[in-house]
Amino acid sequence: LCRLKLELAPLFTCRVAASTWQVMQTNGQDRELKTRRVVNADETPKAGARTTIFLVRHGDRYDYECGKDVWKARCTKNSFVKPSDPPLSATGHQQAREVAACLQKKRIDHILVSPYLRALQTAQPFAQLTGLPLLVDFALAESHQKPSVLPSVAQRLPYFPEIDEDYIPMMGTVVVDGADGPEPGVEPRIEHMRRMIFLAKQLTMDQRFSGKTVVLFTHAASLALIAAFSGSDALDSAGKLAPCGICHLFVEGGKTTVVAHGDDNSAYVTAKSNFTMPWGFVDSAEPLDSTNRMWTRALQFGPTDTAILGQMSSEAESGTLADDDTYEPESLTASKM
Repeated sequence: LCRLKLELAPLFTCRVAASTWQVMQTNGQDRELKTRRVVNADETPKAGARTTIFLVRHGDRYDYECGKDVWKARCTKNSFVKPSDPPLSATGHQQAREVAACLQKKRIDHILVSPYLRALQTAQPFAQLTGLPLLVDFALAESHQKPSVLPSVAQRLPYFPEIDEDYIPMMGTVVVDGADGPEPGVEPRIEHMRRMIFLAKQLTMDQRFSGKTVVLFTHAASLALIAAFSGSDALDSAGKLAPCGICHLFVEGGKTTVVAHGDDNSAYVTAKSNFTMPWGFVDSAEPLDSTNRMWTRALQFGPTDTAILGQMSSEAESGTLADDDTYEPESLTASKM
């Protein structure tokens, strides 16, 4: 396979800028947000440690198969389902089983997973095959999300007993707009980009993951993670991710090597979809030029300002940021993401 070597140095020289956004806490009725020590910017990975990453997109989405309008109509009749948190389709479940069988051949140390239902359902077969727990982390969550509409980890547990409820996440919530912001309660797109910069740093500097082999079950917009490793100013350079596509890369000695991109899943997935298609930033509804300009600003700001993640937003506490799901997340404003 073609190996593309990328310099990692720019990632570790970013400075953290003070954020002007407000934060919502998202662990349900348990309002005590778990926090952990975040590594300092001047810390370096262990010498010679190779961190291997398999970036896996979720499988085919049910709402794309049945139609978004049909799914939204069902959501209006049932408060327990949300437009932005659809399950997998039958095809998506088969894709998840097939990608699990493929990954079973690897020596995996940890499974990190987005809190969204489609990502959890994609990761579950692999957890069942390996006996590894699911580590739910908002660092891997959807772009341009409204985290308050999601069930808590405790509420997911009866359906996903593989979840490690004692895991302390890198991010237990995300930065969102305040009540006076343009989209109250929603994560601004630039904050998703900063979150990917933060995730790239943590995967190589957090002692739980540095030097290990980690699978990330996440979303197509997490391709920004590849650009974060390299410090590239072009998000489209990260390529595309197919449903249950696997992007394989490793970080060693300050350099990142992309072993395989995940734009083609035909080597390990036989269940094909005509609805959830390979997606990259070139397919976003946001013009690529403006997306890349925003990414450049995110690189200048640096990783998510985690110092504010332990704070409780007064709007969230008072209920002024309603938990409705009428916004359009990144996955619904793009073409079949």
